[in-house]
Amino acid sequence: MSYQFPDDLEQRLKARLASDKYQTEDDVIRDAFDALEQLEQEKLRRWHEGNCTAIQQSRLGLSKPLDEDKLIAEVTAELAKEGVIE
Repeated sequence: MSYQFPDDLEQRLKARLASDKYQTEDDVIRDAFDALEQLEQEKLRRWHEGNCTAIQQSRLGLSKPLDEDKLIAEVTAELAKEGVIE
């Protein structure tokens, strides 16, 4: 599959090829996708960890219920302040 890269990406791709670490454009793109997948997995792991911590804290009584009315009032006030709503 052939793809025309925007100028900025083309320059970055050529710089990677010039570094002699990569033999082909496919190698650069493959590494980029691998890095992206690693980043996504790390974000998912941190999200899961945070949720587990929140569940543990809730079970230990270290958290309090969300005050929905207060939250809605705060969000409404902020949106009004920004002119999004009246």
